Amino acid sequence: MEKMKQRVKFVGLRQSFIEYVLATFILVASLSALIIWGCLSFQAWLVPDSNEVFLTVEKIYANGNTTIISEQISLNDIFSETVYHFNDEADAEESDVQYSVTSVENSVSALTPRWKLAYHGSQVIMIALPVLLSLAGILVCGLLFYNRKLRRPIFVLSQAAEKISAEDLDFHVASDSRNEMGMLCDSFEQMRVTLKENSRQLWDALEDRRRLQSAVAHDLRNPIAIIQGYAQYLTLSLADGKIQQEKIGRIADSILQTAQRMERYTDSLRTISCMEDWEIQPQDVDFYTFSTEMKQDLQLLIAAQKPALIWENFVPMVSVTLDSKALYRILENLVGNAVRYAKDKITVRFSLESETLVVIVSDDGPGFPAKILEAREEYISSESGGEHFGIGLSICRILCRKHGGCLTIVNAAEGGAVVKFSLKV
Repeated sequence: MEKMKQRVKFVGLRQSFIEYVLATFILVASLSALIIWGCLSFQAWLVPDSNEVFLTVEKIYANGNTTIISEQISLNDIFSETVYHFNDEADAEESDVQYSVTSVENSVSALTPRWKLAYHGSQVIMIALPVLLSLAGILVCGLLFYNRKLRRPIFVLSQAAEKISAEDLDFHVASDSRNEMGMLCDSFEQMRVTLKENSRQLWDALEDRRRLQSAVAHDLRNPIAIIQGYAQYLTLSLADGKIQQEKIGRIADSILQTAQRMERYTDSLRTISCMEDWEIQPQDVDFYTFSTEMKQDLQLLIAAQKPALIWENFVPMVSVTLDSKALYRILENLVGNAVRYAKDKITVRFSLESETLVVIVSDDGPGFPAKILEAREEYISSESGGEHFGIGLSICRILCRKHGGCLTIVNAAEGGAVVKFSLKV
């Protein structure tokens, strides 16, 4: 029984429709044959001598008298010569007696009007009922096929479409069948998952930008306050004439440095905006060769620094589909960030888990401040010790998200910062 249920789930709509039609045809044909057999049996019961007819003979005598005689005879003997001999010796002696057949009637004529109606009604039933059964079979076949194969999936898809139009993606499109409608439900579910993931990514991108703008706005507040304070001080001091040229020079230098700091903030915001517009373009990459080239480039990046670069590639020697420019940009930022804090070594480790490239960049420096780890914010103000976090890490988060992955930061148990990110490949 369980195997039969599994088979029914995997039967396609076309095959199911053919099976329904064949079953309906067999049923209708059987019932029609039964009805016709019943009607013929009823007619045979009403007229058992169906091979007999009533022959009416008109005898005209020489004297002009006429006698009409009707007898029941066999249909095979109707045209034989003996049929006109009625064993009437007197008539046979009269040579002027004429015989003529006036009518040949079936034995149905001998039935009463009521039985005649029943007889002819059975003939109508033999024709009408099979036609009606055929029409009813078509209707029942269509209704059964719709109710068992189409109604439930159509209802599920209709409900799903209404929820999607209402921007409600927290549901599941489920279907027990594995036919075309089941595949359509599965495709709808995949579309829902994709829409939900795209919505989540869009929401994350908006949240990222909101936090970035908030962090930059917070960082800009202090430089603006400093410039305003110096400007007010200069205005009051110049009015009193009590400020020295040397003091003015120091204030001007401080204002210049503060303005340059504000310019760096705006450049960071512009860079983040460019990263948001970055289009991921995955291509087949020989990862072993690409990894070797990246290692050589990054070694040049830290050549003048003290840390040693430890490169661990556990990805099989296969072709991997990814955006090599995005991966290179991420590693360049992370390694460049780690160089400023590492003491003796920086480790880069690659591994392939299912369809995800996992990369871990770690150093033996002081690690991330506790305030950053507890906050778990995408962007940290420079006042919170965010120099290690910085614009480079923000760019890395955006590129990972665009590549279908994510980025996390932790501190190693033995000390040092650990950045782990993943990319869908």
